[in-house]
Amino acid sequence: MAFTAPDGSRFVLVPDAAAPAVQWALATPADTADEPPGLEGLAVAVVRASLGGTWTTGSADPARERAALEALDRASAELLATPLDAAVRQRFADCDAAVRQLGDPAAYQRVLATLPAHRLEVVARDGYSVLVLTTVAQAIGAVGARLVERREQQALRGLGSAWLHEVVARQGLYDVDPAAAVRAELLALAMPDHPASRAAERAGRGMPNRAQALAVFGATQHPSRGVHVLVGDFDPADVRPVLERTFAATALPAPAAAAPPVRPIQSLRRSTVPGVRVPMVALAWVLPDPGDPFVLAAAARWLGGGPDSSVGRALGKQNRASATVACSAPWPAVVGGRSLLLVEVQDPSGGAGLGDLVLRACRDSTAAPPAAADLQPVLAALQSQWTFTNTDPRRRAQDLAGAALLWPRLPPREAPPERIEATAILDLLARTFAGQPVVVEGRP
Repeated sequence: MAFTAPDGSRFVLVPDAAAPAVQWALATPADTADEPPGLEGLAVAVVRASLGGTWTTGSADPARERAALEALDRASAELLATPLDAAVRQRFADCDAAVRQLGDPAAYQRVLATLPAHRLEVVARDGYSVLVLTTVAQAIGAVGARLVERREQQALRGLGSAWLHEVVARQGLYDVDPAAAVRAELLALAMPDHPASRAAERAGRGMPNRAQALAVFGATQHPSRGVHVLVGDFDPADVRPVLERTFAATALPAPAAAAPPVRPIQSLRRSTVPGVRVPMVALAWVLPDPGDPFVLAAAARWLGGGPDSSVGRALGKQNRASATVACSAPWPAVVGGRSLLLVEVQDPSGGAGLGDLVLRACRDSTAAPPAAADLQPVLAALQSQWTFTNTDPRRRAQDLAGAALLWPRLPPREAPPERIEATAILDLLARTFAGQPVVVEGRP
């Protein structure tokens, strides 16, 4: 059952008598479209900080705590500007001590535990985050009321530590990824005026202020932007009116209009990035409307999913057996899938001519529909992935919430895929490769 509550919150209810507990997943956007430049990752950080409680739950004195948090914000900015100034460091320590005295970041989760609701966590995915918890059917109304409180009365305690945790993690991933600089260049060329062009950049060292963090929280957590999925042993006919009463209204301002679709590329764009560890090339095309995400996933896996893929076999025929092939679509993840199809090839034997070879292999892949024998392992892999996700109710709730967020026009998939239409893959790839690509080569 799917419905929209009076406040605009979208719900998907999935009864499952085999799962006595209820897994509740809330997926909300977490991409660069809502983040100020230089503060990429803030959308995830504010969701993590939101677990520290609200002005209603966890505050000894909301008015004094607000003032203390604002003072800490100013002291943090001073410390960032003059980290060696002893007076500034002392002022920061005093403000931090005042905040700790006035707020209890553990109170909110203690209250949830009494409902009961436990295993509260935030899972970051590509383009969105999922707040997930476990409860029981009898507590759905009470848990919902606390989730509304979290949304409407958010204090963002522990924002600084949540932000630093996110920045350090993103910087670490960027630094160990041999293709990071190539991807950043590719996005800059493929979508120069689009917010998603910042998705692959290395996280900066700036510190958000509370106004910026609260603005990002309000924009991403507005009820119209998220999807709640509940999986467990309950009767949807009983649960729906409870949720409609609980999620009745919001005081958050309406979010800004969604980012425009990626504009088609008018001419071939090429670039070279020096200093990579392994010679490589990355190619990207703007995706047309993919329609069915399953067809898109199958097309990406058949085209560039390893050595047995269409591009992988073409490289093998050119004595490039050492090359590794990967394909991602949509990339970056956006609502509706209208971003890019990305093909990446790394070849330790050398990059000379690699870009033209991969470009030709991609275009040659649309000469005829994929053979049934080539699609069978693709189908088996997608079925295995579906089974792995759906055998665990918690994973299932998270996956359904993310899918409902990114593909709002489609109903949740209730069964594993049974077949792949070769003509659908051919049509999607032909429409994609009819456009112009971006080609970025990485050289040592």
